[in-house]
Amino acid sequence: MEFYRQLRNHKIWGLYECFTPVLMIADPELLKHIMVKDFEHFVDRRLFGDQKGSIMSEMLGNKLGEEWKDLRAVMTPTFSSGKMRSMFHLICEKADNMVSFSLKKAGKNMPVDIKDIFGRFSMDTIASCAFGIECNSLSDSKPLFAKKAERFFNVCGLRALKMSMMITMPKLHNFLGFKVDSPEIEFFTKLSKDNIAARDKRERRGDFLDLLLEAQASENNIRPGKKVFGELTLVAQSVLFLIAGYDTTASTLAFSAFLMAKHTQQQQRLRQELQGLIKEYGSVTYQGIMEAKYLDAVLMGEYPAHQFTDFHTYYVFKHNIINWF
Repeated sequence: MEFYRQLRNHKIWGLYECFTPVLMIADPELLKHIMVKDFEHFVDRRLFGDQKGSIMSEMLGNKLGEEWKDLRAVMTPTFSSGKMRSMFHLICEKADNMVSFSLKKAGKNMPVDIKDIFGRFSMDTIASCAFGIECNSLSDSKPLFAKKAERFFNVCGLRALKMSMMITMPKLHNFLGFKVDSPEIEFFTKLSKDNIAARDKRERRGDFLDLLLEAQASENNIRPGKKVFGELTLVAQSVLFLIAGYDTTASTLAFSAFLMAKHTQQQQRLRQELQGLIKEYGSVTYQGIMEAKYLDAVLMGEYPAHQFTDFHTYYVFKHNIINWF
C-alpha cells in the first residue's frame, strides 16, 4: 500500500522482479484496456514454476493460452446465479453455527476473537462446499481438515524459499526440481478424489463439487472433441477454492466487522436494510442478499483498503497494442 501511495500520481511505472522487467499500471482507463477492451492480447497470467501435471499447474489461474480458454469456457456456467443459489443453504448452515458459537462465547463473558471466528466459518464453509465434508471447526477442538489447512497456509523456512523462487525465478525453480505440492496438498487431493468416487453412490448436495462434476459431464457440449476437464483438473479446482477463498473471505468479513464497529451509524443502516429484507422474504435468502445494495457497498468499500493480495500479472502478446500508453 505504501508503495502505491508513493507512485499513485503516475499512470505507469517500471520495476524489476529479480531479473524480470515489469510494468506497473495504476490508471483505471489503462486497466480497462488490459482487462476488458484488449483482453485477448493479455490472456496469460504469471507463469509459476510448478511442473506440468501437478495439482497447482491444473488450477484455472495457472492455465495458459488455449488451455485456459477451454477450461474457462467449461467452468463459466458453474458460476451462474442459479448454480450459486444451490449452495446457499450450505453457507447459511455454517453462518447459523457461527452465530451460535459467538453467542455461547459472549454468554460466558469470554473475549471473542472475530478474525478467528470468521476464519473457522470460512474453513467450515469451504470444507462443506468444495470438499463435501463436515469440518466442524466451530468447536473447542481442531479437526484434521482445519489442522492440515493451517499447516498449508503457514509458509515458512525452506517452503517459503521455494514459493518465492517459484514466483520470481520459475525457470530455476523447475531446473532444481522443486514442487509446491506438499503433504497437505496431497491430503486435500485424496479427500477430493474420495468424495468424487462416492458421489455416484449417494444423493447430490448441490455443492461446488457437484457443480464441477456437472461441468465435467457437459464439457463435450461446450468444447466438442476436447478433453479439458480430467480428474486431476477437477480436483485442482476444489483445492483452488480453499487457497483462494479461505483467508480472503475471513479477512474481508473481519475488516468489515471492524469498520462497522467503528462507524455505528453505517452499522445501523446496514442492519435496517438486512432486517427489511428478512421481513420481506421471511428469512435470509439468496435473492435478499443479492438485493442488499448497502451490504454490497460496505464490502466493496472495505476490500481495496484492507486486502493483502498478490498483483494481477498479465503478459502482452501483441506489442503494438501498447500504443495507448
